[in-house]
Amino acid sequence: MDVAAGRNPARALGLGYAAVDPAQKALQVSMIAPETAQPRERLEVAVQVGGVQAGETAYVTLAAVDLGILNITGFDSPDPAGHYFGQRKLGVELRDIYGRLIDGLNGAMGTVRSGGDAQAGLSQQSPPPTEELVAYFEGPVIVGANGKATVGFDLPAFNGTVRLMAVAWSDTGVGQSEADVLVRDPVVVTASVPRFLAPGDQSRMLLEIVHADGPAGQMGLNVQANGLALANVPPAMITLSEGGKLVYAIPFAAFDVGVHDINISLTTPDGRSLTKSLTVPVVRNDPETSRTSRFNLAAGDSFLFDSQVFAGFAAGTGSAALSVGPLARLDAPGLLSSLDRYPYGCTEQITSRAMPLLYLDGVAAAMGLGSRDQTAERISESIAEVLSNQSANGAFGLWRAGSGDMWLDAYVTDFLSRAQVAGHAVPEIAFRNAIDNLRNRVNYYPDFDSGGADLAYALFVLAREGDAAVGDLRYYADQKADAFDTIALAHLGAALAQYGDQPRADRLLGQAGRNLEIDYASAEALGWRSDYGTRRRDAAAVLALAVEAGSQAIDLETITLALAQTNGPASTQEASWTLLAANALISDLRSEGITVNGQTTAGPIAHVLEDEAGATPLMFANTGQRSTEVTLTTFGVAEIPEPAGGNGYAITRAYFDTDGNPVSNPSVVAGSRLVTVLTVTPFGRQDARLMVNDPLPAGFEIDNPNLLQGGDIRALEWLEPIRGENAEFRSDRFLAAVDWRSDKPFQLAYIVRAVSPGSFHHPAASVVDMYRPQMRANTDAGRVIITE
Repeated sequence: MDVAAGRNPARALGLGYAAVDPAQKALQVSMIAPETAQPRERLEVAVQVGGVQAGETAYVTLAAVDLGILNITGFDSPDPAGHYFGQRKLGVELRDIYGRLIDGLNGAMGTVRSGGDAQAGLSQQSPPPTEELVAYFEGPVIVGANGKATVGFDLPAFNGTVRLMAVAWSDTGVGQSEADVLVRDPVVVTASVPRFLAPGDQSRMLLEIVHADGPAGQMGLNVQANGLALANVPPAMITLSEGGKLVYAIPFAAFDVGVHDINISLTTPDGRSLTKSLTVPVVRNDPETSRTSRFNLAAGDSFLFDSQVFAGFAAGTGSAALSVGPLARLDAPGLLSSLDRYPYGCTEQITSRAMPLLYLDGVAAAMGLGSRDQTAERISESIAEVLSNQSANGAFGLWRAGSGDMWLDAYVTDFLSRAQVAGHAVPEIAFRNAIDNLRNRVNYYPDFDSGGADLAYALFVLAREGDAAVGDLRYYADQKADAFDTIALAHLGAALAQYGDQPRADRLLGQAGRNLEIDYASAEALGWRSDYGTRRRDAAAVLALAVEAGSQAIDLETITLALAQTNGPASTQEASWTLLAANALISDLRSEGITVNGQTTAGPIAHVLEDEAGATPLMFANTGQRSTEVTLTTFGVAEIPEPAGGNGYAITRAYFDTDGNPVSNPSVVAGSRLVTVLTVTPFGRQDARLMVNDPLPAGFEIDNPNLLQGGDIRALEWLEPIRGENAEFRSDRFLAAVDWRSDKPFQLAYIVRAVSPGSFHHPAASVVDMYRPQMRANTDAGRVIITE
C-alpha cells in the first residue's frame, strides 16, 4: 500500500477504522535541536527517522514558524499518521444534482448556507510587517543511510518561540514530530511603531529593553532613523540591572513619502552587539485623482516632459503617462497606467487589467510597466486569480467562486480563450468547464424582448472556439436583431463573421454603429446594466469587434473621434475595451519625425514619469513636416484635499463610542474602541455597483470585524448596517463593495481601536460607482489625536 500517495483501502471503503496496524506503518521521528537559540545565528536541526525498511528511501520536510503566527492562525502541526490511520467517522456530503435536469455536468458539491452572523466572502489581509517574519520551510531532504537528515535555518533578529515541525515519509510509512525552541538574546530589545504613517504625522516608538541572562551593567545604546525625525533619543550609555527592564518612549515625526527605517543597536558589557531594524512606511492614502491633456505638437516644436506636470499634486504621489502619435489618440498609455494602478480586484477588474496586456505588451514595456517576460508573468497570475473564483460548474463569481452572471462568465472565458491563443498556459480542465458552462447557458437561454448582451457574448466566445451552432447565430440575427442592445449586436455580428457569414455580420455591426450615433445624442442612462457597461464602453467594443470582424459597415473614423473626445476617468471596462480598440485600429505604432532627448525611436513612443528624486526629464521634438498628437495623463493625490461633496452621491463618516454616544473630531485615549458609521445617500434613484473606501488614520486599527454584525454592541441597536457583496478589513483601510438599486441611503459600520498615541492625518472616505466613475463622492479629510 502506497501510504504516502494516500491510497488507503480502508478509507476508500468508508470503514470507521483503518484496516491496517498503524504501528507497522509508522516511522519514528525525533529531532535533535537546542532548547534555546540565539537570534542572528544558524539553527541546525538533526532529524532522526526510524522504521525505514531496507531498500527504501525516506524523505523529511522541516518547517520553523513563529509560535505567535501559529496561535493567531490556529495552525496545528501536521499529523500524517492521524490522517492516514486515525479513527474516522462516516462522512456526510451534500450534492446538488438538480443541474442534471438541464445539462450534463456532474453534480456540484452543495453549500450549507446559514443565517445569523455567517458572513461569506470576508477577506482580512494581514498588515505589512514592521519586522521580518519567522516562517521557513525546507525540503524534501533525503534521509541518510544512518537514518538522519540535517536541516538548518538562518534566524533573523527575533525574540520568541519557534516551533519546529518535521514530517517524514517513505513508500510504506509516515511519521511526524514537533519541538519548540526559545530564541532569545541575552538582552531582549523590543520596539513598537505604527504600521504606517502619513506625511506630517507625529507618534512615538515604545522601546523596551529587558535583561534575560549574561552580564548586566553599563551598555551602549544607539537609535537612528532614516527619513524620520526622532526626538528625545535615549542616552548613549544605559545601566541595566540583573533581570532589569528599561522603557523609553521616543517621539518621532514623518515628512516624506517612502519606506523608512529605524535602526537600534545595543552593546552588552561583554562586547556583543545586538541590532534591530524596524520599517515604517509613510504613505498618502487620500483619494487619487487624474487629469488628461491633449494637444498637437506642431512641426518644429518641442515639449519638455518634466516634474512641472505634477503641479497641484502632493509631492511624491504623482505619476504621468505621455504618448505621441498613433497611441495618443485613444490615450493607450494613460489607460494602461490607470488599469495598472487600479486598487480593487474583483474577477471583472482582474480580467480587465490583464486583457490588454495580451496585445499591448510592447507598449507596456516601452512605458516601463515591465518587460515582456514580466508582462507574461502578470498575465499568468491573472489567469490563476480568476480561476480561483471559478465554481465547479465552470461559472465565475465576482468576488468569490459563484455562478449566475452569464455576461461575466463570457467575459472571463473570452480572456482565457484569447490568452490561450496568445500562447499563455490555461489549465485545460478549467477552460473546458468554462466553455461547457457557456454552452449550457446558451442552450437553455429563455426568450427575451430586449437586452441579450450576455447571450450574444457567449455565442461570440463559443464561435471562436468552434462550439457555436451556426443555426442559432442566424436565427438570432434574423428573428431577434431588434431585441438586442448595441454591444450584443456587435458580438453577434462578430460571431457570424467568424463563421464566414459576412453579409449578416455587416448588417448587425452596421445597426450597432447606428445605435451608437443615437446613444451619443442622449445622456448616459443611470439604470442597472448587467454587462458592466456604459455608452463609452459600448463604442470601444463596437470599434474593436468591427475591426476584428473585417467589417466596413460602420464609420470607424466618426466613432474613433467621438471616443477620443471622451473626458473623465475610465472604468475598467471602458479602459480595457478602448485598449482593444486601439490595438485593432493601430497597425503601425511608430511615430515618424519624433525624437526623444535628440534620439530617434523606432518603436511606440510612450513614457511614464514618476514624481521622485532623480527622475530624468524627457525632451520630445517634432522634426517632421506635420503636426502630431500628444496625450498626457497624470495621476496623483491633490496637494490640497478636496472639500466634501459629490456627483450623484453624498457620503458622511461618523464615530460613536460603544455606549452609543456620538464622538466628534475624535480625540481619544489609546485602547479606546469606536464604531465607525459610513452613510451613503444617492441623489435620486440610481442602480450601481459601488465601492466604499474608508482609509484609516495611522493610529487606528480595525477591531473584531464580526463583532458589530453579531449584535454585541447593544447600545447601537438602532444602527442597521447592510452587508455588501464583499468587505475587506485591511491594515490601512476598510473597503466594501455594495450593489445598490434604490434612492434610499444605506449605512456601513465597523469597529476601530486606537492603538498608537500621536497626531494623525485622517484621509477622506469616498464612494464611487465602479462602472460610472464620474459618479462619486467624498467626505472632508481630518485629523485624529490619540493620547497615552
